[in-house]
Amino acid sequence: MNGSTIFIAGVYGTGKSTICSALAERLHIPAFSAGDLISVINGEQYGTNKAVADKDNNQVLLAMRVQELNSKNRKIILAGHFCIFNACDDVEVLPESVYPALNITEIVLLEADVQDIISNLRHRDGKDYSEKSVTALSEKEREQSERISKQLKCPLYIYKMTFTDRDLNYVASLLCRGG
Repeated sequence: MNGSTIFIAGVYGTGKSTICSALAERLHIPAFSAGDLISVINGEQYGTNKAVADKDNNQVLLAMRVQELNSKNRKIILAGHFCIFNACDDVEVLPESVYPALNITEIVLLEADVQDIISNLRHRDGKDYSEKSVTALSEKEREQSERISKQLKCPLYIYKMTFTDRDLNYVASLLCRGG
């Protein structure tokens, strides 16, 4: 079996994990977090400190794990990023070479108001991010999602989160329509 991946992208604090869990239940498709899959292999924990030791190697580890999951499942949902913050909260683009190896057939980019993202991260991680850094990350995440979608020749759905029941219903309808 060679399964496919629905990639749920977005910056930190946009609700990727929440949406993925709910989508998994509604669509009966297993969902995973890229960060969790990587952590299981390399032992790093990604909490308040978003910085990673080796982003390039982490993407190789992620690709290997996703390929294993795709060999066992017809379809999976994967929450992840196109861009991350480094230790100085500057934007870093993740290596583009990993995305073809993930067998992505659809991308959903979750976006949100910058102030909502900052508030969510403050509540979740206890850390304050500047509006400037979150805006820069959000803009680069969108740019990269559009770029990777074109490279992979797969649909890109961009959805602005409301943090209500509407989010799950709308994203699920996109995926049911598209795949």
